[in-house]
Amino acid sequence: MGRVAANRHAEFAQARRDTILCASLRVFAQSGFSEATMDEVAAAADMSKAALYLYFPSKDALLHSVLKHFSLLPELPEMIAALEDTPPAIGIPRLIEETWRRLLERKELARVIVREIQSNPERAKLFDEQVGLPAYQLLGDYLDRWMARGVLRRQHPLAAAQCLFGMIWFFLLTQELTGGKDLYPLSDDTIVTTVSNIFLDGAANTAKRPALRTASGRGRRLGP
Repeated sequence: MGRVAANRHAEFAQARRDTILCASLRVFAQSGFSEATMDEVAAAADMSKAALYLYFPSKDALLHSVLKHFSLLPELPEMIAALEDTPPAIGIPRLIEETWRRLLERKELARVIVREIQSNPERAKLFDEQVGLPAYQLLGDYLDRWMARGVLRRQHPLAAAQCLFGMIWFFLLTQELTGGKDLYPLSDDTIVTTVSNIFLDGAANTAKRPALRTASGRGRRLGP
């Protein structure tokens, strides 16, 4: 490789880091973090292991950087902000549908998280701090506004948000990451509509009986 001009060192270094992180994500998703080696990462990044260690001193440091670089749902703040005053019967199915689509696009990262992060207490904490808690707080604020208006039943907004994302994550895990789709395949529309119905049926203030708009566009009433 030729010499890099002094004024382009930072740009070159960032490009190399990006290459390494992309290669690491592929290797960790295919082999698992514990089984993967720095030799495999270096080969996937098309560089020597010595060069790899210039950027990342250890495999743990590399994993930490992968999680920071490839955020699972970086668009979530904008997605929730876009709901603004959209009623939950419309906004929640829309949020679930968009979240599900983006998670499917990032199955490699989700697979790394499932295999390695959530099986390790320290890494699980890191994942929860970087992805889980911010998402719960953002959605919790949205839900809390509609609880205050009497549209949603009063409950702990953070717990309700965690419940919603937990259902979405469960379907990703069982359908896409552990082979469940081969045993009992479900369409994306079925998953989105089911999560929306279960969540809103439990969260709605049935005294007001707002109409639920499902992902397929069909409306129905909540409650008896």
